[in-house]
Amino acid sequence: MSAVRVNGGLLRALALAYASGWDKGARETMSHRQLQIGLALFMLVFATLLPDWQTRVGIGVAWLLAYLPWILLGAAAITAYIYDLKKFSLMVVLCLAVYAIFRNHLMVMEPGSTDQLLFWEVCLLAPLLIYLYDQLPDHWLFDGYFLAIPLALAPCGLLLLAHQYFPELERQALEAVVGGLGGDPAPWVALLLILLYCALCALTQYRNQDKGDSAALVCLVALALLFANHEIHGFAPLVFTYLGLALWILLLFHGFQVVYFDPLTEIRNRRRLDAMLRGRGGRYQLAMVDVDHFKRFNDTFGHDVGDEVLRMVAQRLSRVGAGGVVFRYGGEEFTILFPSADRSSCLAALAEVRMAIAAYPFRIRARESRGRIGRLTPGGSDLPPQTITVSIGLAQAAPSDGGPEEVIRRADTALYQAKEEGRNCIRTDTKAGRGIRRKVA
Repeated sequence: MSAVRVNGGLLRALALAYASGWDKGARETMSHRQLQIGLALFMLVFATLLPDWQTRVGIGVAWLLAYLPWILLGAAAITAYIYDLKKFSLMVVLCLAVYAIFRNHLMVMEPGSTDQLLFWEVCLLAPLLIYLYDQLPDHWLFDGYFLAIPLALAPCGLLLLAHQYFPELERQALEAVVGGLGGDPAPWVALLLILLYCALCALTQYRNQDKGDSAALVCLVALALLFANHEIHGFAPLVFTYLGLALWILLLFHGFQVVYFDPLTEIRNRRRLDAMLRGRGGRYQLAMVDVDHFKRFNDTFGHDVGDEVLRMVAQRLSRVGAGGVVFRYGGEEFTILFPSADRSSCLAALAEVRMAIAAYPFRIRARESRGRIGRLTPGGSDLPPQTITVSIGLAQAAPSDGGPEEVIRRADTALYQAKEEGRNCIRTDTKAGRGIRRKVA
């Protein structure tokens, strides 16, 4: 018997979603959605290889595998709740409930028993609830409206009532649905639904620009594998152990993003800069970048527009060449760290990105009921495009420097010189030669 009977379209759909999810302009490192899709793809390979290994393990390992899902998933649910990832936590708790049902009731299903009906209820309801938790707005679920949770649980309650009081009627209804697809309990209907849910979840993640509170994709793939291979002894502990590990990887990645990335601009923050500069040798260059007249712009058009300016500048700075890595230093200041000692290539990369920012027509639209940013203009019309410029100071590390603070100080001095000499230009520290200074000017 084949170890896994997974619809081939599921693998192809996930591969396409993974390829389409790579957005080079969105973030400098792997995003949450890319990591989640990668874990889902690896789960398919994992489920193909490990069932054969599981049949050869000893009693002690098998006992450990049976209890690992409780430990991993339970700890993941608590940690997600502490991180205020409430949707994430709900999905994990639901997966724990599915594992409990399979462990206690569905390890062995007698033909014609009510366990087969329970199997179908889990197949149809669990993916639906995962999908609803992923799609419904947070304020529906958690801010006191109490509308979505009853809607999500209503199908579950109806089916459980039918299972309890009208089992024969429920059996007839299920057989009418699945009779032409292999009979009860062949889970092809559930697999097709899960495939649809996976595609919709991947699309939602792509459109919502990388929501970090979702674990829907890996949960849906785990459920699909479980439903397709429920008759394989010991498969449920294996797939839920992997699910627990995958969820912990997502949580650790979330923690890394919270600590080392700026939530507004989605680029590395000052803490990450300090960590990268710590212990680095003298062969690097550092540029300080400041948005010109940002306070006046922010006071005139509002903080929402100012935030959009910072996002735009961060996005274009992230495209800098010469191997530069961009950080938000604080406020309207950014830092670019170049690993190269070739000053001319760094200056060329900075000049290119400075001109790209100045050439960008930043539009401030009138605020409408749909929530677009900006302040109302006379007559509700849009303002003409605004020009955003930056000033840049570049400094090169030297063996005589006492630490990165001296390099940052020299870069700041060069930045202030650029401000004093008219803005929208680049100035270098005193270690630059006169020829380079004339070229920069």
